[in-house]
Amino acid sequence: ELDNKLPPWWVYMFYATILFGIIYLVRFHVYNDYTQDMEYEMEVAEARAAIEEYKKTAKDLVDINTVELLTDAADLAAGKAIFTANCVVCHMADGGGGIGPNLTDEYWILGGGIKNVFKTISEGGRDGKGMISWKQTLKPAEMAQVSSYLLTFQGTEAANPKAAEGDLWVDPNAPKEVETDSTIVSGAE
Repeated sequence: ELDNKLPPWWVYMFYATILFGIIYLVRFHVYNDYTQDMEYEMEVAEARAAIEEYKKTAKDLVDINTVELLTDAADLAAGKAIFTANCVVCHMADGGGGIGPNLTDEYWILGGGIKNVFKTISEGGRDGKGMISWKQTLKPAEMAQVSSYLLTFQGTEAANPKAAEGDLWVDPNAPKEVETDSTIVSGAE
């Protein structure tokens, strides 16, 4: 009664699983050819490479740590359009300042430079002083564009400039000027 013939596909599948088990045992347990740790490390490396590639092509991944000064004419034109639509009310069209501070001088309330300007636009100014946070309204790439455009005002003449506010901004990453003594004469007479 228990001596029934099994279907051939079932028997072949049984032999295939035995063969698979032997190959698996030899490869992973005898030769330690490929471990879970190795697979994990390879997957993490591939994921990191994919993330880095994505970051290179995605402009909207700009944040305070990765923002850079944009000098492309298209970016500055976009920054000007954003400035005209949102910022002129407080800073005037020429950056001379009205309710907001003067953007044409070298004095900055919350620090100059692209990172500080981007942070001020993103997070807002001092509490209770009127500058709102724009991170809910503008995309990070747009904040980078308007930040770069704002920095083009430095050194320009405004029609009716507001008095300087804040501290003189000196870029800590700027190359230091080497002073030379012009009274030293080379050679002997």
